Amino acid sequence: MQEVQTKYEQALQEEDTLTQRISLCKEFIDIILEYISHKADSIHILTAEEIVTAVHTIGQDLETELLHLRLEKRMLENKLRLKGLGVQHD
Repeated sequence: MQEVQTKYEQALQEEDTLTQRISLCKEFIDIILEYISHKADSIHILTAEEIVTAVHTIGQDLETELLHLRLEKRMLENKLRLKGLGVQHD
């Protein structure tokens, strides 16, 4: 039972970390797009597009990882509920 609780707490921490990383990717995309809007005539636009696409792909991969983590977290919540330890959702 303690093992399930420990896994749940680790999942909560990992969820926070993934959320921060996703937010950072979105922030970087905004910064890159702003840079492009000011420098579009003096930069290699295809390279800029590849860079913003790469950051976007990283963000998507993190979103997928977060989805799987949330699924695992819900299953852990179910186990805790069955053991009478109930958890509250965000």
